[in-house]
Amino acid sequence: MRPFLIFLLGFALYALLLSSSFASSAWAQSTHKVTKSDKTEAARLKKEADALMDQDRHADALVIYARAYELTADPALLYNQGRAFESLGEYPEALEKLERFDREASPALRARVPGLPDLLADLRGRIATLVVTTNAPGARLLVRDKAAGTIDDELRIKTRAGTATVEVVAEGYAPFKKDVDLAGGSVTKVDARLTPKKTDAIVIVRTRPSADIRVDERAVGRSPLELRLPPGKHTLVARAPGHETETVPMTLAAGDRRDFDLALREPPGVLSRWWFWTAIGVVVAGGVAGTYALTQERSPDRGTFGGGLVTGP
Repeated sequence: MRPFLIFLLGFALYALLLSSSFASSAWAQSTHKVTKSDKTEAARLKKEADALMDQDRHADALVIYARAYELTADPALLYNQGRAFESLGEYPEALEKLERFDREASPALRARVPGLPDLLADLRGRIATLVVTTNAPGARLLVRDKAAGTIDDELRIKTRAGTATVEVVAEGYAPFKKDVDLAGGSVTKVDARLTPKKTDAIVIVRTRPSADIRVDERAVGRSPLELRLPPGKHTLVARAPGHETETVPMTLAAGDRRDFDLALREPPGVLSRWWFWTAIGVVVAGGVAGTYALTQERSPDRGTFGGGLVTGP
């Protein structure tokens, strides 16, 4: 039993020290004092931001209210930030700030805003929930041309109710874009199916007659056929027995489509070549009899029976 008692005492001591550590940390945070200069500067900033709100410069006022809140953590500045967001039409952000004000403000401070419950209810009615899924990993969501986050499997966001353009973009895919009507207080789901971008070019080859096709010295099949080739320079060669080889150089861009309809020519006959007679003339230039034999029809040979011509009855 004694070892067990020692274990219990040790564990109790550890728990006491751990709780003391957390208590000390919490005490240190709760006893952090806002200096007089912090309050003075925060008051000056709030006055500046209030003036900007009167000038309808809500975005500028929002930045300054945030700086003042960093100095003092005064809940009243949460309320001011919420109203600035509301004026900008950023209702989800406005609701978040005003709900924090409702939680953190003292009863006396909340009493100075008697219409707060109605304001919170009105904001909730102006907000819709949008749920977006996609097939493209790491896709980014934009709502009303504003970045709204990265989609893993699903992205759920709060946004202003009303008509909105939902756009999903991802590397290597064509963008997805859709206009949706987001009703206040509702949940709208969008499944964004992205199509991979066309990076290859399509080449269609037909020949007369059918021919063996090579591209860049690589056999690819027999025509007719359809090829997918990367962008850049390529050389297509078509060969068919008894026909002259056809060579086609080409430069392709991403997404190109090229159609080739090739009529392969038969090689010319021997008698149609002008250089055939020239060659013979050169070879036999020293022998007239040879040229004569090739260019003139010869008379019939005499028979060998009786030394005369064989004639009919």
